[in-house]
Amino acid sequence: MGTSAQESPLWKQIDDAEYYLVSGSFEQAMLTALSVADQIRTASSESACDQDELLEMLESAGMVLVQALKELRRTPEMFVQLKMMFGSVPSVPARVFLTGATIQMAAGSVSDLRPIFEEYLANWRYTNDEVYVLDGGHDSASNGFVVTSVMSTGQYFQVAELYTVTFLCIVSQDSETAISWAEKADLTEQRRQDLLKKLHAIRLAANKKLSTVEGVKQTAERTLSTSTNGSTPLPHEDPSKIAPVYDGLKKVLVKSAQSSQHVANQFDPLFWWFHSIRLKFGKIHIVLPSGKLMFLFTLVFSAMYVLRRKTAGLKRTVFQQASSLRRAFVDALQLAFSVQMNPLAAVQQVPQAPRGSWL
Repeated sequence: MGTSAQESPLWKQIDDAEYYLVSGSFEQAMLTALSVADQIRTASSESACDQDELLEMLESAGMVLVQALKELRRTPEMFVQLKMMFGSVPSVPARVFLTGATIQMAAGSVSDLRPIFEEYLANWRYTNDEVYVLDGGHDSASNGFVVTSVMSTGQYFQVAELYTVTFLCIVSQDSETAISWAEKADLTEQRRQDLLKKLHAIRLAANKKLSTVEGVKQTAERTLSTSTNGSTPLPHEDPSKIAPVYDGLKKVLVKSAQSSQHVANQFDPLFWWFHSIRLKFGKIHIVLPSGKLMFLFTLVFSAMYVLRRKTAGLKRTVFQQASSLRRAFVDALQLAFSVQMNPLAAVQQVPQAPRGSWL
């Protein structure tokens, strides 16, 4: 029987590492995560330990590690550290690999990512059981590393999509290589067609944008050549309008070039959830992950909406009460001035009854 999660001191250390990460002590979070990985490797040799639980602990430590390295601006060494933690790049769990690769692309450290992607995807083999099996997984396990040897088709497709769509097509602008890889990849036929459809759509959009940029560039070059050579404008052309037209073409060219450059960076919004906000109140440092920050903003906006609704209702009630008071006051005035007053009432005497009537 394996040691339960509540009894294991490793979970306490993982909680400490996550606390260091949230509180801004990124160096301490990284060191704690690496220490947990070393202890898990030692504990894996004991038969009393639950291997599935150790793998879950190691995956949690890996997530802390990649986020700490991001905050420390040490993303280029991310997969070096992950290889030391898990024994090899293909042994890294899919969730940790996706997070690490995404952070590294967002940071611009893409020079070594292509061989890392290729090594990772090439070492997982699809089986008739509709799962992927890691080649050489037993070798890593025999060296004391805790690895998972099975991956679902959905997880493998996520890695393949990140490699082809985001890295090759958007970052590297190499859609041809992405399409060629997808056609030969070890994917199910349905997922292959889905991936190829996305890749062809991206290539078509890139070709249209490129043709537009080239057309604007050629037009600008012809206008520049005409202006430089001092050519006489056509009779129907106004010489005073040539320079503004040329300036406009230059602006369009620059704007198109910036738009093309934006294609290479348009994946950045996909990674907003990895950013964090740091707040400082005296000696207290608070790091808010963007997920909690978005929840906080949503809560604030909801409160503002409720207050606005309540304020509108209160205003209606006050207005109705004021209108009622105003109508009552007007009615009282109308009643007061509608009574017919006798101006001689003050000087007229009240008629007296005959004295004999009382007898």
